[in-house]
Amino acid sequence: MINFVSTFPPIMCGIGTYTKYLVSQMPLEVWRVTSFDLDGFFRLPEETFNFGERVSYQLSLTDPRLPSPLKEKVIWFEHAFGIWGKDPLYFLRFLEDAKKRNKKVVASFHTIHFQSPETEAGMQKKEHDLLTEALPLLDALTVFTRGTYQAVTEAFPQYQKKVVILRHGVHLYPSIEQGEAKNKLLEYLINEPDILSQKKKELKKIYAHFLSPKTVILGNLGFITADKAPSDLYRLRQLVQKKLPQYRIISLIIGKIQLRKDKKIEKSLPILQKLKSLHNGKKNLFFEHYISEEFLSLAFKALDFSVFWCNNATQSGRMSHAQGIGACIIGRKKEGIGETLKLSGLPAGETLEELAEIIQKLTLNPERKKEVEISGRNYARRYFYGVQAGKHLLLAKSLLANQSLPPLDGISLVNRARRI
Repeated sequence: MINFVSTFPPIMCGIGTYTKYLVSQMPLEVWRVTSFDLDGFFRLPEETFNFGERVSYQLSLTDPRLPSPLKEKVIWFEHAFGIWGKDPLYFLRFLEDAKKRNKKVVASFHTIHFQSPETEAGMQKKEHDLLTEALPLLDALTVFTRGTYQAVTEAFPQYQKKVVILRHGVHLYPSIEQGEAKNKLLEYLINEPDILSQKKKELKKIYAHFLSPKTVILGNLGFITADKAPSDLYRLRQLVQKKLPQYRIISLIIGKIQLRKDKKIEKSLPILQKLKSLHNGKKNLFFEHYISEEFLSLAFKALDFSVFWCNNATQSGRMSHAQGIGACIIGRKKEGIGETLKLSGLPAGETLEELAEIIQKLTLNPERKKEVEISGRNYARRYFYGVQAGKHLLLAKSLLANQSLPPLDGISLVNRARRI
């Protein structure tokens, strides 16, 4: 039924893993993935999800043609920006190729802004320009948030019937006590071969502090980029420490630069060096390490506060892991992350000072903190990848039947927003 056009593991890419999570929840016979030649991307050494012939790695970044034959009747593009660089011409040619083959064509725009000053609708200019060319070629456009939906339909009211909200999927993991998660994270870091022995010695010295009920650990995990503003979390630690002098506040960041052939690592080197310089082995902790997907959710649970403070806050796949394990999440009241936090019943602030106050209040009121964790996990149940995968199939069936697009997450989103 659906042929997704996307990066896919072993290619290391957030949209690629997003696509993997979706198809993992679909019957094998209803989907295929056409992905990109592996030579163009950084790859994980192993691929634990083997879908065999359901995934083909044939696309080229220099030759924008779809392979033949494509049996599926719906071609669903997961990439619109990023891998194409600054020129979206290749993406548009792929859309044109799909239309020439009389396919139903869908695209998910993962990163559209709705609070940008660049256009009246709140999108960035490059997003507005691409949609001007893409919307006439699409049968459906899916977006993750109500804010994005409003921005697109305000700028392009003539295409409103093509636009639908289909929220980002969320993981749902078995529950685990935070104390157990902290123990496992410590053991994991101490036993990892690529972590410096000096840093392992530092961890052993603060082992008891790390597990103490009088210690608050805040931080985040994942690839290091300037737009995620990771060094701001060390400033947040200082603010929280002043508000909670009776506690030991530790900031913990674990991550490394993503090594992809289509990205220049030089842009991320300054922030990497800053993180290394801020590490002191006591209260500011940084580990240059890639946490495997299997351990990521547990690492988030080990944090007392998982802080999402992106400058480019359109969406976060990492946050879906944290929500799915019931971590206590706080973040920036901005763009898609801000909307998701609100709908999840999770705290958000516009400044680091606001976040520090939120951490203070929740630390001193553990019952309220537990309510926040439960609220985030309830959101995960509602938008679990299995549920969202079913909505993808529903949309595809509507297109094939030449019916109006189903509302999917549009109506429920509005009703939920009114209750918060």
